[in-house]
Amino acid sequence: MDESTYLGADRFPLVRDMGWNQTTSLYTHPDRTLDYDVFIYVTAGTMQVIEEGQEYVVQQGQFLFLRQGRHHWGLPQTPAGTAWYWIHFHTVFEESIAYKDYPPLPELGFYYPNYYEYRFPLPKYGYSPVQLALENRLQLLLEHYDYLKEHWMTQSSLRVYQLLMDLQEAWNLGEQESVRGKSEHTARKVMAYLTEHCGEEFAGDKLSLYMKMNYSYLSAMFKQRTGQTIIETHTKLRMNKAIGLMRSTSLNISEISESLGYPNPYYFSRVFKKVLGEAPSAYLKHLYR
Repeated sequence: MDESTYLGADRFPLVRDMGWNQTTSLYTHPDRTLDYDVFIYVTAGTMQVIEEGQEYVVQQGQFLFLRQGRHHWGLPQTPAGTAWYWIHFHTVFEESIAYKDYPPLPELGFYYPNYYEYRFPLPKYGYSPVQLALENRLQLLLEHYDYLKEHWMTQSSLRVYQLLMDLQEAWNLGEQESVRGKSEHTARKVMAYLTEHCGEEFAGDKLSLYMKMNYSYLSAMFKQRTGQTIIETHTKLRMNKAIGLMRSTSLNISEISESLGYPNPYYFSRVFKKVLGEAPSAYLKHLYR
């Protein structure tokens, strides 16, 4: 069963409420099933919580996400003096969208709305890689939350979104030695190669030789990690370079086609239209130079 709380790239979490608590006596976490997600960060003592039978003892400097729709409760095991920040938030996904589990490739220089149709998991439980910074940011968030002004809840939600993304990024950086980290490193190395060679026709044997890995394995791993094939990515990078040439030079379509290693401008135009949805001549007309 997937225990992760997910955020979407195309919309931010909607904060319901947030606060800070400190117990004065032995405390028991409420028994409840919520229709929103919960983030807990303990700043003193320890908090005991059970979610769907899985026990968590959240210590000072640790965080925990409780997922909406999951039954959670506690036993009288949280000692007096325990203090924590909490954020209750709704994660809303569009039911008609089949969200991907990978982000768009950062090296691509143009993005359409469908590129943002992906989700990413937040770490379930553990020590924050940036404890002091996280506690300070939570304190500032709470101060802002208590200061009523125009669009204050939207601004609070955006700040929470940024905080949760930063937590996820810091956590992932600490997991670089994991299998996932190794596959990501390989994918980025492939991407660096493709970027360097985007001005020429793709050759799988050359990539395999450079990576010292079987091309079939590389191709399958890259597709699993990024959601795109190596050839698709190389083609998009070539189109990205074409757009860069359109913006920064006075080259015509034929000259751009030749500089990117295409056999003729007609084939280049067909590929360009397939990737961007319009011919290069039409794209040029509304391009800022």
